[in-house]
Amino acid sequence: MNAAADCTPASERDDVLVRAIAGIDTTLLDCIQVNAAVLADTEHGPDTHLEIGSVVDFAPRHSTHSALPTVERQPSEQIAQLGAPLGLDLRIGEPVDRGQSLLDLIPPHRGALYVIGDAYRMPWLPYHGHQHMAHSVLLRASADGARIEAVDAYDNETPYGRAEPVVCTYTRQQAAALFDGSPTTPVLTHRGESRPQPLEHVLTRNARAATPMLETEAPEHYAIAFRDHPDQTAAFTALLLETWLLSRSRRLHAKWLARRLPGSAHAAAVAQQAGAWEDLTGQCYLAARRVQRGRPAPPQLHTTLAQLLRTDLEIAADAAPSAPGDDLSDSAEVRHTVQAVIADVMAIDLNLVAATDDLSQLEGFASFQMVETVERLEETYAVEFPASELQPATLRSIDGLTGLVQRAARKQAVSAA
Repeated sequence: MNAAADCTPASERDDVLVRAIAGIDTTLLDCIQVNAAVLADTEHGPDTHLEIGSVVDFAPRHSTHSALPTVERQPSEQIAQLGAPLGLDLRIGEPVDRGQSLLDLIPPHRGALYVIGDAYRMPWLPYHGHQHMAHSVLLRASADGARIEAVDAYDNETPYGRAEPVVCTYTRQQAAALFDGSPTTPVLTHRGESRPQPLEHVLTRNARAATPMLETEAPEHYAIAFRDHPDQTAAFTALLLETWLLSRSRRLHAKWLARRLPGSAHAAAVAQQAGAWEDLTGQCYLAARRVQRGRPAPPQLHTTLAQLLRTDLEIAADAAPSAPGDDLSDSAEVRHTVQAVIADVMAIDLNLVAATDDLSQLEGFASFQMVETVERLEETYAVEFPASELQPATLRSIDGLTGLVQRAARKQAVSAA
């Protein structure tokens, strides 16, 4: 690790921020998302950050510095989109080019300041001294302000080495020097309301975005732009970043969906698709290295890219509920989802849950698991169970929980009408 200060892997520390990092699959998030996710899970609890993955989209545009299309978004756009799903109020401040002025913005009492700076100036990153790019980090004061800690959850294999979640400690003077002369943007962060969108609303939104795209050749045109670019070294270098971004977003979406709709055919299809994206990213890495050495790249990559994008759109378009509540009319489907939620809460095989109706027969199913199951089902189906119906006999039975979901959904549909 390239760092002049005292840098420690986050896994070797124990405080509120690094405990949040431990609960996040940091390989699913980019360098802007990941530290905002740490703040969200710190404020609202584990897995809050998964709401970033609710949206799956494909909206390429031309880069400001290249003729090639890109799905990458500017940090300001990302921050504007991150606040609501993370339950944070994120307000972008004016860039600061004096390190001391930046450090003065750090909240007292071990609060963290979320900033966007230049990875080139951050010694704990492999990009340090090699590549200019926007990168987030959390800054906090320690030792009564005499020292500054940089907490960074970024996790990635880069051309210059591996970046891993880390906590680096600097004197205040050292920390100020890192940011002197390099405009760094503070993002003022306050706790907001964590309110996940109802699942059917998210699926409908994703379907509405995907459906018109299916009537175009946008996936094919996107892939052809890289295939036919005159500078294939530049094209494959750019394509590697594109597939990396797309793969991370698809894997995050798959993990979000596995939590919100566990055991469903839709979640299984999205998980399979995420695996295919991960495979393509690996192939693009190999191709980029070969092209850099003057060797031919595998010819099928661009076709595979277009096919994966089109399949993404098809899966999203097919997932929209045909009408509110339609997916709850099938008791067998609801029952299966209830079983899958319990299996996920208890971290046991689904077949063990499916083999019994009496959950008290499952070793380890106690009050905590019962409460977690109720909350997960309310979240999955965007309903609120009446307190009068939360009876132990109902909550210990698959049939009881299935009926509870359906009654709550019907009541909500009648109220909405």
